[in-house]
Amino acid sequence: MCVDEPGGAFFELSEMDRLSSAYPLAPAVLRHALAGHPLLTPPALADAAGELPAEHVERRIADAVNGGEFAMDEAAQAPIADTIRAIGTSGNWIMLRFVQQLPRYRELLHALMAEIEGVIGAKTGPWRTLKAFIFVSAPGTLTPFHFDAEYNILFQIAGDKDFATYPPEPPFLPFDRREAYHRDGDNMLPWRPDYEAQATVHRLAPGDALYVPHAAPHWVRAGSRPSVSLSLTWQSDWSLATGEALAVNPLLRAVGLGLSRPSAWPRRPALHALAGRAARRVGLL
Repeated sequence: MCVDEPGGAFFELSEMDRLSSAYPLAPAVLRHALAGHPLLTPPALADAAGELPAEHVERRIADAVNGGEFAMDEAAQAPIADTIRAIGTSGNWIMLRFVQQLPRYRELLHALMAEIEGVIGAKTGPWRTLKAFIFVSAPGTLTPFHFDAEYNILFQIAGDKDFATYPPEPPFLPFDRREAYHRDGDNMLPWRPDYEAQATVHRLAPGDALYVPHAAPHWVRAGSRPSVSLSLTWQSDWSLATGEALAVNPLLRAVGLGLSRPSAWPRRPALHALAGRAARRVGLL
């Protein structure tokens, strides 16, 4: 990446201006200097896969149907490390979950957050619950329509992909599905063919990053080459309170006290969030 003005190790200052203009409500494409980082090469990721707990390494089929099941590849026999090294022909999609468990990756993630925390802190306050995921995808892999109840920056490291985003509101994100996620963890969304024409499609190449707003529905399709992406996610006090409020909302609605829609940022659903935390403590959630 060409350095033409002072900045950090991963972002130029102009990229932080771009993020600040969008955050927290709008997507933003940024440029970064992570492509080629030694922790994000296939050999390094194969090693990381062997160090993570087995339940945090997922091998899924690459040819899912949008809006359909993103199924685990139960028939695969090859070790995960071998699948990562041969991702171009494996027909698989590998996700390394919660890589912040590994100290060398945690150090990288905190260095990334150090460069953006001034921007996000000014809008949504201190970041909470930092998590990260690495995706190693065969060519053409489709990640079906879903949402994540987190703020997210996806860093494209190798290969290319189309990342399609939608507003976090009906019809793309039905209120009942958003509520249900905070109770059962299912983030898949119903798909209609007419949604495709309504997407904002961000074409990402190595060195591109995409900020994805909290709960923004999206689908992702890898290009003609194997893809490696790093997804850095965090929460804020507002997003955590919103999740607690949505989790308890069906109980409150039964007694006439429920929300009719999620609270819009920056309005925090303080009383409903308090009720949600209390419900968890007594085992109602």
